[in-house]
Amino acid sequence: MLMVQALLAMVAALAATIVFASPAEAPSINVAETDGVYRVTASFTVGAAVKTVATVLTDYERIPRFMPDVKTSQVLSRTQAGVVIEQEATAKFMMFSKKVHLLLDVSENGGTIRFRDRCGKSFAIYEGAWRLTGTRGSTTVTYELSAQPKFEVPAFVLRRLLRRDAVLMIDRLIAEIADRADGSK
Repeated sequence: MLMVQALLAMVAALAATIVFASPAEAPSINVAETDGVYRVTASFTVGAAVKTVATVLTDYERIPRFMPDVKTSQVLSRTQAGVVIEQEATAKFMMFSKKVHLLLDVSENGGTIRFRDRCGKSFAIYEGAWRLTGTRGSTTVTYELSAQPKFEVPAFVLRRLLRRDAVLMIDRLIAEIADRADGSK
């Protein structure tokens, strides 16, 4: 789910169900900026198999169902080399709102899902990866995003927005993974 991962999954309601491998393992999130490029790194562990987690992250067309700020997510093509996905989302902060458009080249290789925007409409740089590591019925998910928006936003606002959205995105992913792990979706 590349989604739009941090910036695309902008604002979502907090998920009611959070299932970590153990209560002590809360998500770790870091947002840093260098020369206008923002780097988001996050890590969390869920009590589900790697296959279940990968199924949620690669369910590209259903992303808007569990990431409400992602308005559309359409698979344009699938080849052995990867998937091309077009996504639109609305980034919201207080009374402001901004449409975000991505055309993502996605490659799925083992436990890594890499993504990169190729259209450059909303971002000069938008690329990252999801890395999945499974151990004894749980999966550790590591998320990395490098983004340089083409729109003007004060750095302190964008850092705060990226952190908030990473938390909300992870909460939504954890809820969706939990639902699928128990077979309710």
